[in-house]
Amino acid sequence: FQEGTREWIFKKVHNWLDDRSSPNRVMVISGSAGMGKSVISSVMCKRMQAAGRLLGSHFCKHNNVRYRKPQLMLQSLACHLSNALPEYKNALVDQLSRNLGPVELNSMGVEELFALLFKEPLGKVADPGRNMLMVIDGVDESEYQGRNELLDVIANQFCKLPQWIRFFVTTRPEINIADSLKHFQPIQLEDNHDENLRDIQLFFEMQLSQGIEQEDKDRLLSSLVRKSEGVFLYAHFLTDFVKTNVSLLTPEQLECNLPLGISSVYLSHFKRLENELCKELRIEEEQMLSFLCAVSASREPLPVAFISRLLDLSGRPMCVQRRLNKAIACISSLLPVRDDCLHFFHKSVKDWLTNTSIYGRHDFTVDEKEGHDILFELCRNELDKVKRKGLRDAQFNDTERYALHHGVQHMIEVGNSTEVTKTWHMEDFVHIYVTDLEVIYAKLCVNCSIPSEDISSVQRYLKTALYNDERNSLLTSLLKVLRKNSYLLGDHPHVWFQSVLNEGSPDLCSEAAAILENKFFSVSYMKYVDKEGQKGAVQARF
Repeated sequence: FQEGTREWIFKKVHNWLDDRSSPNRVMVISGSAGMGKSVISSVMCKRMQAAGRLLGSHFCKHNNVRYRKPQLMLQSLACHLSNALPEYKNALVDQLSRNLGPVELNSMGVEELFALLFKEPLGKVADPGRNMLMVIDGVDESEYQGRNELLDVIANQFCKLPQWIRFFVTTRPEINIADSLKHFQPIQLEDNHDENLRDIQLFFEMQLSQGIEQEDKDRLLSSLVRKSEGVFLYAHFLTDFVKTNVSLLTPEQLECNLPLGISSVYLSHFKRLENELCKELRIEEEQMLSFLCAVSASREPLPVAFISRLLDLSGRPMCVQRRLNKAIACISSLLPVRDDCLHFFHKSVKDWLTNTSIYGRHDFTVDEKEGHDILFELCRNELDKVKRKGLRDAQFNDTERYALHHGVQHMIEVGNSTEVTKTWHMEDFVHIYVTDLEVIYAKLCVNCSIPSEDISSVQRYLKTALYNDERNSLLTSLLKVLRKNSYLLGDHPHVWFQSVLNEGSPDLCSEAAAILENKFFSVSYMKYVDKEGQKGAVQARF
């Protein structure tokens, strides 16, 4: 963020927030990729925090399912709100204690969850005497399983909260979003608006004050603004290019050396990546494109441990590790590595790779469906490895955790893109990776909501696929046990087998008992037995 820019937006937000009579409860900032919406949200959070007026914030992430799932976002905002308002926290605790029962929050509908966490407890909180703000960035990135339920909540439910709670929301101007939010009269970030162009000129002036020829300063700044096309992200690339490659920017260098448009910036970056991987590290072009397909389809930042398999690195272990380190160094210049995972630094990079309607076709256009196919194969191998090594220690590496969390979702994406004649594979996969009690236990150890989400997703998919009633009944039975015991399983996943033993169908009970008896020797359990004709006698092993 460059100090001095975007002040016209901040002034509008402050005036709206201070106007207690304003009927508009939501301030929407709408703009295309690279206009700086997330930076504006971040600065807004910082300033509202300093003023004591920030109730909470959430930044949706397109490539991280945990940050774009609406149920988790609402729970996160409720947690922020509890920290900011002790009175609300007391009301929420009372609400959950009285009304929730054995219901899993993640399985509730978004509107139902919104009423539970916000509408009802906030009705008991006193007006603080001034309007307070919650920030939600990237509503367009909150689509989950083909739906954007968060959008419906913003459009129809926020207005039902107390008058003193206001929301600051950013989004891309997609048609369905624009139609849903138009009654809030969004502020449009247009690339050709005078305020936006003035901000970009100030950005260039502050960033390049020492790197441009002073006698042509005004002309050079005007040319840079024109070349930026009104896109802040591209302006950032231009300043970075000048600082790295030009000691003193002159009009001649401006016309000859600087890249044209953000698409040309990405093209040059990926060509450099291709050159380093294919020519210097001898990686096949097919493997590099497969890697890009997989990264584009990943449901959260992809573990770097997958890279050697995606790039098909083979040979002596020491040589493979050296080549892998060099490959990661090359890739990280374009796809940053944080917490041993690959990230897109901006959603427009993924769009450039996959969205031909916006950026057209180019040498690095990839098929996201092919990426799901590649990732499912990787996840299958990881899940099979988990099953072979046994689950008693419940310790999983990054690739195993990714497979347990997302393997089934990639499986469904693959199923949705294949012909009906191949749907018989799905029944085998569901049996191995969805309904297997030990695999469910492993998923519970990673995140207690994963098995329920996988079963629900499979049930939705199977509505359009051939599947027998017996298997559907099994899915329903497992889902019932998971939801009934969700809170206990979150902290004590090993209780899963006892829960199935208590409440599952006869076949499931037998399977759970066999696992407890033969594989989990350290886990206490109880079961009913028919001992010497005394039905209902309890046998316990501790």
